Amino acid sequence: MQTKNPSVIALSTASAVSVTGLAFISPVILLIKDHYSVSSNEVQLTLTIYLVAICFAQIFWGPLSDLIGRRIVLIVGASLFSLGGILASLNLAFEVFIFFRFLQGIGAAACLSMPRVMLTESYGVKKAAAKMSTLLAFMAIFPILSAAFGGYVGENYGWEVNFLILFVFGGVVFSLNHAYSPETIKNNSKRLTLRTTFLDFRYLFGQTSFLCFAGVSSIQAAFFFSMAGFMPYQFERLGASPTEFGLWFSLTSIGYIIGNIVSNRYSSWLGLERFSLLGCSWCLLSIALMFLSEIPLISTPLTLASACFMFGLGNGLILANVLVLALSSVEQKCVASASGLLGAMQMLCGAILGSLIVLLGGDKQFWLALTILLILSILSILSCHRGGFHSKLLNSKN
Repeated sequence: MQTKNPSVIALSTASAVSVTGLAFISPVILLIKDHYSVSSNEVQLTLTIYLVAICFAQIFWGPLSDLIGRRIVLIVGASLFSLGGILASLNLAFEVFIFFRFLQGIGAAACLSMPRVMLTESYGVKKAAAKMSTLLAFMAIFPILSAAFGGYVGENYGWEVNFLILFVFGGVVFSLNHAYSPETIKNNSKRLTLRTTFLDFRYLFGQTSFLCFAGVSSIQAAFFFSMAGFMPYQFERLGASPTEFGLWFSLTSIGYIIGNIVSNRYSSWLGLERFSLLGCSWCLLSIALMFLSEIPLISTPLTLASACFMFGLGNGLILANVLVLALSSVEQKCVASASGLLGAMQMLCGAILGSLIVLLGGDKQFWLALTILLILSILSILSCHRGGFHSKLLNSKN
């Protein structure tokens, strides 16, 4: 049965695929490491290759959806994610397992990029903004459930069952959107060309404000992905089991939800740029608390989890605001390209940062990981300030 407009619930569930595929596996990464007898750097590929696939596949799925339709791309993406899940659970060679994670990432990219476009095309900009809040809520809630439930499942039933559950989840997303998400393209005669795509991206890379705010967004998103990579080692060091890690780390997402609620209510009063700077500063404080968690007297899972909560809160104050600031700083005809570029930058930064921290020993030398995050946090504050200054300069000229 098809409906006139796509179901917001169906699209929101699809949008949560990407974060679920990360948060549901992060608590069992040490179990995978022990099972395959691989190094910390090698097992990090479980997360990194997934993010890299999401990053580059988003650039591919967008133009393809203009050619064959949003709905079919979304359904194919859910199918690939589901297929990758059941194949990864077969306990084959590690290299084959990593390939199946790459396949999952390609599918997750379609599930991440298509819902935002379909909502905008179906409901218009003003109504879509209200619908988008439901989508963002799903993307925040699912990691909480995934981190807590994923650790329990892996510890009690084996990490392979985690991937079987992802297979089922992908099937649910496929079924919901097959039934309740009709095609949203109104005019299929319009096609993107290589030349117009190149011109759009050349324009975007020449916009200082966009690049600054996109940089802030990418750094903050990368923080979460990198923490998902090295935090399991730190909680294990403090005596936490995979189940306990999942519960503790879910405080990051709870903090994000609270920060997002506060931002939605008060950002118009304080201003998007100032609220973003406040969030960046809050993230800086969370890193300071992570440093304090190294002191033996207060080195407990609760201290580290409190820092994760503070980081999530700051992240919630930042992301929605810098996204609006970035997209509003470019011409209307380039907004879709800008949105795709933002998503790709976030995933790429997450993959690179997460791998770099573990590669340099961040799994064993916690201070090294925190030093990298501290430097990037300061750069985030400076970039946010720079982007706001340039926007005001352009507005004064206009």
